[in-house]
Amino acid sequence: MKIMVMGTGGVGGFFGGMLAKSGADVCFVARGAHLEAMRTQGLKVESHIAGDFALPEVSVSGKPEAFGAVDLVLMTTKAYDLESASRQILPNLKKDSMVLPLLNGVDIAERVASVVGAERVLGGMCQVSSAIKAPGVIKQVGPLNKIVFGELQGGSSARSRAVLETLRAGGLTADLSEQIQVDIWRKFLSICAAGGMSALCRSTLGPILKDPDTRAMFEGCIQEVVALARRKGVTLPATIVPDTMAAYDKYPPEMRPSMGLSVLNGQPLEVEALNGTAARIGRELGVPTPINHFIYAALKLVAEGRKS
Repeated sequence: MKIMVMGTGGVGGFFGGMLAKSGADVCFVARGAHLEAMRTQGLKVESHIAGDFALPEVSVSGKPEAFGAVDLVLMTTKAYDLESASRQILPNLKKDSMVLPLLNGVDIAERVASVVGAERVLGGMCQVSSAIKAPGVIKQVGPLNKIVFGELQGGSSARSRAVLETLRAGGLTADLSEQIQVDIWRKFLSICAAGGMSALCRSTLGPILKDPDTRAMFEGCIQEVVALARRKGVTLPATIVPDTMAAYDKYPPEMRPSMGLSVLNGQPLEVEALNGTAARIGRELGVPTPINHFIYAALKLVAEGRKS
């Protein structure tokens, strides 16, 4: 299976690097200084999970069309680049090619499908804390290292089982879900709170969860998204809120979600795809989302990458 990583940031660099390390046929689409470093020095990964490793030579380009037809695209761009990236990969797609988005957001698969065709798209999400440490270097921290994916309509298929086999053969922790929409909403409620609060407070997760006021806001953000999911008919566990809080209490206190890193670095934010989308769905469904709306309103003026 020929795999193309579309957007070699923290997520794509880590998962793609793991696959390439195992001998899988992987090509990377990157840009800027990261692209140039990968061209000349390859890709280095520093990982709590897999240990440090280096790939002295990788197949990398700034243009997807350089790689020709592929069997699987791991879509790991940021949400604000999604439609543009989806159009760029069209020349790489055969009739039976698959696109697996691993972005944060609850409507990501639908947005990709609107460009490449729903028949090519799998639903997916990932759990990993990783970022570009320096051009050509990916750093992964903490215990999270998982891809969950599945057919958008539920169940499984021969093609999804083939993807599962490929990912696991590459040393990745991967699960094939028969109810991927539930998993996507579970991730969405989690990252709306963690990413939104980290960016809003300019803080790692430890202090946010320790302070009673910010902790209450964090939990309230989760509760709002749970209410949205249930109004849309998505069945989440009755204990999803306390379970999510308990899981975050076990994470390293120095963990900083990607949107928290982006706001510090003056990079574009995914707040429109996260808290902004939660607020929009809330308006459409008549479900109050004051915390998500506040996070979105407070961050939208820096969302295009201006320094805070």
